[in-house]
Amino acid sequence: MLLLVVAIVAMSIMTDLSLSVNAIRLDAARWKLKSDIIYAQRLAVTSQVNHGVVFDPATETYSIYRQNISVIVNDPLTAAPMTVKYTTDPNFNNVVIVSTNIGSPTTNRLEFNSFGLPSDGSTELIANGTITLGLGSLTSVLTIVKNTGKVN
Repeated sequence: MLLLVVAIVAMSIMTDLSLSVNAIRLDAARWKLKSDIIYAQRLAVTSQVNHGVVFDPATETYSIYRQNISVIVNDPLTAAPMTVKYTTDPNFNNVVIVSTNIGSPTTNRLEFNSFGLPSDGSTELIANGTITLGLGSLTSVLTIVKNTGKVN
């Protein structure tokens, strides 16, 4: 009987631990995405050239670009193209891009002009944009404020 109680408690702890690890992993993916969006916005302001983030939910990736989605910015730390692929990065294993809701009609692109104002790549945002990340049953939403580009 004691062994059964110990097994139940151990399983309960393991389930809680697994949820905690997933919550931490999802939070890390959210903070990475938030910092990369802010980086794209600052590049646009400092260089006076549009920069943005293009999302590909089908491959669970996003990239930081300059003026054109085919011109991917190099990561200042690694000098490699600044593309994050959640499925292959061990820090974000199993994180998915659930949805992107940017602009009207909805696009998978967030772009900043030289004033740091957000658009969908062609039109300034008329409503806040959102990007939803998920991991298992957990989700996390980033909001891009329409008039300022602030990322919450």
